[in-house]
Order: sequence, then structure tokens, then C-alpha cells
Amino acid sequence: MSRKLIFGERRRHERRSCVFEIDLNDHNGYFRCYLRDLSLGGALVEHPSQFKPNLGQELFLTIPYRQRSGVVVVTGHVVRARAGTVAVAFRQGSSPAA
Repeated sequence: MSRKLIFGERRRHERRSCVFEIDLNDHNGYFRCYLRDLSLGGALVEHPSQFKPNLGQELFLTIPYRQRSGVVVVTGHVVRARAGTVAVAFRQGSSPAA
């Protein structure tokens, strides 16, 4: 669900804070990470120091369902990388609700 953008806010979707384990695949390997927030448009992921993200890099996030068994795999790309965290924008049609 879209919300009205406020001054300085670029996000189009409401974010939900969370903390749970996910797997991140960057074509070179898998990393155990923590999902810190999630929206229909993207996610903030806390990653181990061995993962070295690059802007624009394609990533696959394997996110477990919280209320039932199974996982969803979403594709996205790195839009911001800081020490220990990476912001991922989901590819259109690849959001967790899709």
C-alpha cells in the first residue's frame, strides 16, 4: 500500500522493523544475515564482514515465512552500502508479497 511522501522521504512503501535471519546469495556465495526492516519495495539487511557489497550488485534474499513453513526468494539490487548493512531495492514483481 502506497503512502503519501513527506518532505525528504523517498520511500514509496511503508517499512516494518524486524529482526530475523535470512540467507543472502550474491552469485559468489551464501551469507547468513539479519533482516532489519522490510517493505514491498526493499529491505535493510545486516550482513557479516565477509560480504563486500557493490552498488547495483544483484542479490537474492531467501526469507522464511514467519507464520507457516517455507521460504520466499526475492531478487533485488544494492542501492546503499554502509559498514555492516546494505539497502536492497527489490526488482519489480519480486517483492515478498508477490
